[in-house]
Amino acid sequence: MGFYDDLRTDLLAGRWERGQRLPSIRAMAAQRRVSLHTVVSAYGRLVGDGLLEAQQGRGYYVALQGPLPVPASLAAEPALPGDPLFKLLQTPPGLMVKLGCGWLPPLWRDTELLARAIRRTARLGQSGLIEYGDIQGYVPLRQLLSAHLRQTVRLDVAPGRMITTLGATQALDLVARHLLSPGDCVLVDEPCNGNLARLIRLCGGVPIGVPRREDGPDLVVLDEILSQHRVRAFFCNSTFHNPTGAGLSPRSAFGVLKRAVEHDFLIVEDDVYGDFHPEGRQTFAELDGLERVVYIGSFSKSLSASLRIGYLACPQALVEPLVRLKLLTSVAVPGFCERFVHTILADGTYLRHARAIQRRLATQQQLAQKALRQRGWRFEVAPAGGMFLWVRHPALPDLTDFIARLEEKRILLLPGSAFSVSADHRAATRINVAYFSPGLARAFQVQEGS
Repeated sequence: MGFYDDLRTDLLAGRWERGQRLPSIRAMAAQRRVSLHTVVSAYGRLVGDGLLEAQQGRGYYVALQGPLPVPASLAAEPALPGDPLFKLLQTPPGLMVKLGCGWLPPLWRDTELLARAIRRTARLGQSGLIEYGDIQGYVPLRQLLSAHLRQTVRLDVAPGRMITTLGATQALDLVARHLLSPGDCVLVDEPCNGNLARLIRLCGGVPIGVPRREDGPDLVVLDEILSQHRVRAFFCNSTFHNPTGAGLSPRSAFGVLKRAVEHDFLIVEDDVYGDFHPEGRQTFAELDGLERVVYIGSFSKSLSASLRIGYLACPQALVEPLVRLKLLTSVAVPGFCERFVHTILADGTYLRHARAIQRRLATQQQLAQKALRQRGWRFEVAPAGGMFLWVRHPALPDLTDFIARLEEKRILLLPGSAFSVSADHRAATRINVAYFSPGLARAFQVQEGS
């Protein structure tokens, strides 16, 4: 094992105390008889693993909130071994660098800020700890969400046309259950969130991929599909598209909406990454005014994956049937969680947190794109922010073996097939730039004949 592996093993075994300062880079290099570059790389990787914290001007410290050691028996326990997404989700924190995941690193979350907000919420709304919440959603939260959308996406929507959900996943599920009948054709991005395609099939729908370009869906291909199929809905990821990082231009948004009117289908706009965008962004909902659009947002990506709070805004005619479905499937979102989000929206905490994340993601995008380009990797979309890069290498027509080799180095990526509707994406993979570091960049050096 190398220096990184040795130090990582020591940290996981608890041989360093939480909060303890590690020797300086120079001192550690002398102690372990390794190069300065080796120590810099290892410290960087361990920060990405969530085991160390880098404090500007002070050095590296064992993470106070870092992962605890995991028994080998638990770490090795197999479950759905053939599903790469399950592996990415269920691998215990700290054992692997989850470079292909769809959420922010633990150390990017201000846990003390969240803890303070939780304490304030508990003091102000104790009934929310024990009672069912409002089935449609906590009214003061829906009022603040209405103001939030007016500010961020220039969308005027009454609180009565909003429903809170258990994350964006439940919002998508409710809409799909209500809209789809067996055999209905449903448009989705290509590539897209693989779970969305599975959800549509579960509801009896037939997903059809529309290639995603830098500025939105490919309108030429969309026209070809619409000439051959009657389409029920288009589920589209608008801002910082998953997995390509693409955006949505006014021209593309207008083009899709025009066709939605002409061919009578609904647009289900998944904008869960919208709050990572630093400026006013284009959405279908803004252009349409929620006549033919269902708009979906979430706080799970920007705040906490454990905080299952999402929401949807929809045409008035859909409110009652969707609320009835929510009552049948989950009754209500936990009232305490709704009050918590209300607290951080009301006092400006969420806006400050979102702006800090936006700046960090913009920096990480520049770092990752530069490092990968230097090693020959290519991407059609070079986002200015957001988490995702959709990358490929001209020397690797199939990344299966490359991804397997990275896993041996404790780096997890999803294969391109995990984002496929019908196209072949074996040559591509999604990288979450928030987890990228100079140390990881070396693992993307492609050798001749690889």
